[in-house]
Amino acid sequence: MTRLTKQVLSLLVVAGSLAPAALAGNKENPKDTLQKAFQQANLWTQGPVKLSADITLPHANRDGSDATLHYIASWAGPEKWRVEYPENGLNQITVLSNNKLYFSSALPNPLVPLVQFESAIAALDGGNPAGPYMFPPLDLEKVKFESSKKKINNVDAHCIAFGDPLMTYCIDPATYHVLTAAITMGGAEISSFEFDDYATSGSVQYPQTIKVNYAGKPLVSGKMTISRTEKFADALFAAPEKATSMDFASCPDVATKFTAPHLDKSVPAKMSDAAKKAKKQGLVWIIATVGPDGSVSKATVIGGDPDLNAAATDAVQQDKFTPYQRCGQAVTFQKLIIVPFMPSAQKAFDSPALGHG
Repeated sequence: MTRLTKQVLSLLVVAGSLAPAALAGNKENPKDTLQKAFQQANLWTQGPVKLSADITLPHANRDGSDATLHYIASWAGPEKWRVEYPENGLNQITVLSNNKLYFSSALPNPLVPLVQFESAIAALDGGNPAGPYMFPPLDLEKVKFESSKKKINNVDAHCIAFGDPLMTYCIDPATYHVLTAAITMGGAEISSFEFDDYATSGSVQYPQTIKVNYAGKPLVSGKMTISRTEKFADALFAAPEKATSMDFASCPDVATKFTAPHLDKSVPAKMSDAAKKAKKQGLVWIIATVGPDGSVSKATVIGGDPDLNAAATDAVQQDKFTPYQRCGQAVTFQKLIIVPFMPSAQKAFDSPALGHG
């Protein structure tokens, strides 16, 4: 046997030993891929952590200029955190402390761009129950996954789709970085999140840039900063003035002691005769408050055509969920629900979009 033949055989043996591993990587269970992506971006394992963002809302001011806001999440642990927008005129604050969730805002209802921005943050780890999120985590137990490939910024991304409406995550298979997450209905994109400029923070990697698009147009973007050197005073987690509150069970290991809620029943939204005559179309965004028994106790419209709001809220109030379980207790939670009024989709659907609300 010649030296060249030996070298060729050696290369074939090495290639053969690597092929099963590569093949296994290509055939990785989509759920496992998602969970690895969520884990690598999970900041909420050891406190304290301060996550802040300089937020830009394109053309949001009355004169057409960009509006700027600040987002601050102060996380002392899974049982104690605070999220706020400290600007005058907004002053929106959410606090978890002593198994109660407190919410205070200078505005009557949350703003859709801010809900979507926080949804993008939560999308990075699937809405980990240990994180500073008011909305529940993704339910990945009763869904069918579909896989595909897509070129994103010169990366051959592994894309995983599931749910109704369709939630699609595109992930870098080499790093498990979430590159994009999008919500589509009937083939049309409703909103999408873009994540870029990943940087190392402790044992995880986190994007320094987050962008949210709505119907293909920029809605809000943020430049992210992470600090692990903060020392939070106990007063920071006191109940804000004039805050509403609800019981929200928490424990040190809540990340493993939870059951995500699941939509069991929904009904089609029925447009009024006047709206039909006017040929109304569009989406209505609703924050639904769901009690421990899984029934919707309140439906608050945060965006949409006023002529469609009544039909949307009537449909959402008939939704029924399996309860959201945290630390062995069923809890009240809030859920973002989008109700479409379109010729091809006359029904209310539960949005997988995550956030804090």
